[in-house]
Amino acid sequence: RSFVKKPTAKNKKANSFFFSLSAGPDMSFVSSGKAGTTKLLAGGGLGYTFNERFTVRTGFYTARKIYTAAPDAYNPPASFWTYYPYLEKVDADCKVYEIPLSLSYNFGNKPKQNWFASAGISSLLMKKETYNYFYKYAPYAPTVNKTWTIEDENKHYFSVLTLSAGYQRRIGKQVFITAEPYLKLPLSGVGYGKVKLNSGGILFTIGVNPFTKAKTDATKPN
Repeated sequence: RSFVKKPTAKNKKANSFFFSLSAGPDMSFVSSGKAGTTKLLAGGGLGYTFNERFTVRTGFYTARKIYTAAPDAYNPPASFWTYYPYLEKVDADCKVYEIPLSLSYNFGNKPKQNWFASAGISSLLMKKETYNYFYKYAPYAPTVNKTWTIEDENKHYFSVLTLSAGYQRRIGKQVFITAEPYLKLPLSGVGYGKVKLNSGGILFTIGVNPFTKAKTDATKPN
């Protein structure tokens, strides 16, 4: 008597490529100054998930960094102090481009949802920097201010460490949404004043897996 095994399906751990659009509130601050103004961070990205556990991401994002820096947090060229000898504070408004590269670990995977933790490093391209300097000409002189703007002068490669975690929810087979709180920590100074700039916020993302298909294996009949 012979027996024939029926074909059975086995799920494989799938790899997938995706595109994404993201936006969310971003607040910048310097450790020795007050919290800056919350502005919108937005952009697009792409990524690749392998073995359903690890995801590599990159993209291009734009943001405005509005913050206040105390004199001890501002590190411009030495000649700067000739013109602003008694600096009191600097109010900054900078338009920046950010190019991140990150690696995420996905855990608690379920068909419709998962949680993840991520670490990455970013490059900052300073598109436009506007600084309002508050200073005195002498110790007991009145405070005056002067605004100065520069464009396309400072590029800081691999200058920001980003730590984040988040929740992803799948909508259908190819679309997902994500909420991702993050903290960005400086690895070097940025802008004209080489300020150690921090930021934090939450990024909301909608992504598409355009090539996702169900992957199954069938065992051959014996």
